[in-house]
This record gives sequence, C-alpha cells and structure tokens, in this order.
Amino acid sequence: MGDCRYRTEIAQHVVRAAAYRTAGYPTRAQTEYVQALAVDSTCADLWVLLAQCHQELGQVDSSIAAAERALSLDSSLLEAYNVLADAYALRSPTRAAYFALGALRLQPTLSAQIRAAYFLRAVDTAQAISLLQDVVRVLPVEEIADDLVELCLNYRDTTQAIALMRRLLFEFPDRVELALKLASLSVQRQQWDSAWIFLRAATYHMEAADVSTAVGRWLDLVDGSTPTGILLETARFLLQCNDLSCSHAIVLAQYLVSRNRPVDARQLLVHAFRLRQLQRNEALAAVELLGEWEGPVAVRALLMTRDSTYGDRWVPLALYYLARRFGGAQPAELNAYLDKALTRDSTDPAVLFYAAYRADSLGQRSRAIQLYERILFYDPANATAANNLAYILAETGERLSFALELAERALAADSTNPSFLDTYGWVLFRQGRYGESLPYLERAVSLHTGQSATLFEHLGDNYDRLGNTEKARLWWRRAYEADPQRRYLLDRLR
Repeated sequence: MGDCRYRTEIAQHVVRAAAYRTAGYPTRAQTEYVQALAVDSTCADLWVLLAQCHQELGQVDSSIAAAERALSLDSSLLEAYNVLADAYALRSPTRAAYFALGALRLQPTLSAQIRAAYFLRAVDTAQAISLLQDVVRVLPVEEIADDLVELCLNYRDTTQAIALMRRLLFEFPDRVELALKLASLSVQRQQWDSAWIFLRAATYHMEAADVSTAVGRWLDLVDGSTPTGILLETARFLLQCNDLSCSHAIVLAQYLVSRNRPVDARQLLVHAFRLRQLQRNEALAAVELLGEWEGPVAVRALLMTRDSTYGDRWVPLALYYLARRFGGAQPAELNAYLDKALTRDSTDPAVLFYAAYRADSLGQRSRAIQLYERILFYDPANATAANNLAYILAETGERLSFALELAERALAADSTNPSFLDTYGWVLFRQGRYGESLPYLERAVSLHTGQSATLFEHLGDNYDRLGNTEKARLWWRRAYEADPQRRYLLDRLR
C-alpha cells in the first residue's frame, strides 16, 4: 500500500478485513473496508481492496466503481487494472482489453502478456496473436500454443497456424488431434502428400478403434481432387490392418473403381471378406460391387469360403441377394438360399422381407401377412413392410382399419412415394371412400415415372365408382397397354 497503510486509525480495519477475507467472509471484510474509507476516502489502496471484495461477492457495478475510484487517485495501481479487466470481460470486451493492456504496461511479464492476449481475442485478434507469439517464443507452453493456433485459425491465418502446429507436433509427437488437424488443413490446401504423412503420424499413437475412426474421417475428406497415389497409399494401409471397419474398404474401393483401378479395389474387398468383423450390410455392399466387376460365380466362391470359415448368419442372405441381383441361379436354388437364411436368422428384417415378398408372389397371402407382421415387430419403422402389409390387407379385405393405419405410417415416412400413395388410396377405395381416395391415386400416377398397370387400373376403378365412365375407360386402356396379360380389362372396355 501507499501512505495510508500506516494510518493508525485505519490499520485495525485493514487487519480485520484481511483476516475475514482469508477466512472466507468477504461481506465482513467489505464492511471493514467501508469503515476504513470513512476515515480516509483518499486511500487508493483501500478502494482497490474494496473493489476486490465486491468482485468476490459478484457485485460487478460496485467493483467497477471502486476500482475506477482507485485509478482516479493513483493511475499506477496494477491490481485496479486487473479488477477492471475482469469486471468488464463479459460486459464490454473492448474496455476489458483496454485495462488488460494497462496492466501489461505497468508489469510487462509473460503472465501479463497471456492475460492481455486473452482479453484481446474478441477485440483485436492480430494483437492477441502477436502477444501470444512472443510468449511462445520464450515459453513454449503447450496450452498457450493451442490457444494461439485457434486464434490463427479464427483469424484465417492458416499459414501461421500450420507452422505453429508443426512446431507443437515436433515437441509433442503424441498429440493425435494436432496431427489430424494438420491433415485436415493440408487437404484444404490440396497438399495431399503432407496430409497423408500427418494422418499416419496420428495413427502411430492410437488404439485400434481410434485408428478406425481416424481413417473414417480421412475418407470423409477424400474427393475427386484426391490423387490416385494417395488413394493407393490408403489402400495399402488398410490391407495391413486387420481390425478396421470393413466399410472403409468398401468406400475406398468405390473411389478406386472410379479411377479405373479395379484390381486394387478387388484386392481391398477380398481382404474385407477375410476379416472376422465383416457385417451383413458391409457384405451386401461388397457383393454389389464385386458382382458388377467379377460376376456372380467369383463372388459366390468368396461367400462359400466365408461361410465355411466363420459360418456367419448373413451368408445365405448374401448368396440369395447375389443370385437375385446378378442371376446365375435356378428358382430352386434361390428358394434354398432363402430357406437357409430363415433358418440361420429368423429375426433379420431383410430375410423376413424377402420371404414375405416370395410368399406374396406365390399367392401365399396368409404366410406373407405373418412375415410382414414379424418384420414390423422387429423393425417398427420399416415403411415398406408397413405399406406392403397394408396393400395385402386391402386386397383381401381384412382389417381395413388396421391397413389404413399401416398405410398412414408408410406415407408419413415418404409422402412422395407413388407406391405408398397408391396403397393409401387403395385402402380408402376398399373402404368405399371413393372421393377421399381419388387424390391419392391421381398423385401416385403423376409421380410414378414408368408405366404401372396396377396404378392405372386402380385409378380407373376409382373413376368408375365415381360414375366417370370416360376417365375410367381411359385408365383401364392404359393399364391394358402397360400389361396386356390383364385380358380381363378387355371386358370392361367393351
């Protein structure tokens, strides 16, 4: 303190206030300082102490008033500048920065530079960066450097940010997030070789699960500008890993095919088929890709090898999908695959869906209804299953109220799907609500891109029930032209 420190008449208050603050009673300390100021209101040190008490009690306005009073009495009080910087931090960043710089001028230490830089971030980013750069040159503290990097990025000074991050990574090579950020920034600058180096540097310090996540983030960055050489480097890396997500191999294989590298793509997918963690959806995606390049025979051999090695529940489903998608199997063989898939996993919605579709196509509607209901038990959000079940119920005239609920559920999931619109309209039709069904059937036809005899016939039937014979005949004729096997329509057209 200044001269007032030795005033006998206020010393007792100052001593008691200090004791109260130490004991955690700022309100009592505040009272003592007020009493001391009543004796001598020109003591700048007392005003600072009172301001600090107000600050501890969250009394921002009073804290500002007391600190400003202190500065008016003595402009060299460092503590007053610090109190005002803190008090204005949320109210006025500009004022907070002003007082932080004032404190820095009084005491140009590293801690004061850091403090001033943080207050300047929202006001003068360039000056904040300059201050932190000075600090990092003298004291390369990791946390400060992180803040400086963030400031540089926010200030769009990526060159400076990259330089700082390189320096940090050299000092702290296990900073995984730093390496990944450098990889991302390098990609933004189309510096793919550097980006790949930083990604590999990150993976050296990761657990397997984290490596998989990092590779996923890397593949998100890959685009049409990625050099083929970098894609091949990534492929070689994946081939060395036995614990990565197989979906990464599939994504990369698609990129390689687009670059006319089918051999490398095939190598990746075959590698994925050998990994224990290959899951159903990944396998089906791989089957789709390999089936187009290799044909069904080679893919079937891969699946059979997989089945004999691991016996995955999804292999019969994949074989069924392969045969349906690319041919090469007799109906009996197709049915055998599907039956085996049902035996392996009777709870898989995909297997149940194929089985329900087969039952419906064979006219086994009771069986189809059971299977679709089972799908919806395991997967209530399956809109296609809800739609198909609603349509079968409408055709059979069973549980039409329930059918309408199912059709509504499907339509809520996709209100522009022609099939869903037709089903909803057809259920209304079967309930005898011809006026309500017409808009849905018309919209289904308008949104359908091809020639659907079923949609045309439904619309014709609806117009017929509304007494519009001309339009009914028009749509029946179009239905017959789309599917001449519906010869029964000729009777309606006579």
